[in-house]
Amino acid sequence: MLGSDAYGDILLELVRQPIPINNYRNKAGSGRSQTFGVVNRRCLAPDYSRLCWQRPYLYKLLLDFGKKHVPADIPFTSITVNQNYRADKHRDKGNVGRSYLVSFGPYTGGELQIFEGDLSGCHNVRTPVIADFSKIYHAVLPFTGDRYSLVYYVAKNSDGLPAPSVEQIEGKWVFKRGAEVVAGLPHPLRGRKKVPMTIVKCDAVVEFV
Repeated sequence: MLGSDAYGDILLELVRQPIPINNYRNKAGSGRSQTFGVVNRRCLAPDYSRLCWQRPYLYKLLLDFGKKHVPADIPFTSITVNQNYRADKHRDKGNVGRSYLVSFGPYTGGELQIFEGDLSGCHNVRTPVIADFSKIYHAVLPFTGDRYSLVYYVAKNSDGLPAPSVEQIEGKWVFKRGAEVVAGLPHPLRGRKKVPMTIVKCDAVVEFV
């Protein structure tokens, strides 16, 4: 089990400004859950999530924690932050290989239930758990209090992206995608000329017998 000082700055930052609710995950559980680092995007190639530049200081703290505590054989590209999120039974379909999971905060209950494999059973994840969660069903049991957890993993199709970093420039924390300072990624349709929609009227009446 890691000492509470390992999460101190992360916890302070999450209490100061909670992460937003992720409406894409409301069918997988309830609570707040967001991903920093590489994410898969609908109809677009994977890239860094907007939270990397919206919350660069928090991303820095998460990267620092990962470099210090996550084993070197988990070359994580992504970090999911859960804040009072109770996950239903599921597998992590977007992950590749083993993940590192740990929880913290003033809560009771909230064990991780694993339904299959060598780790079947309930786990107090204040002590980190390492497993391939893409291959085993798991869920979070009910809890009281404020429960936070971090999941470090490799996202699918994340090869070839520039390495991330967070630096302080002129007293302000900024997210860097390789050598590029990023304050937002361009929308793929930005700059394209809009094509007027053509409405075709049909006066024919078709009768079904």
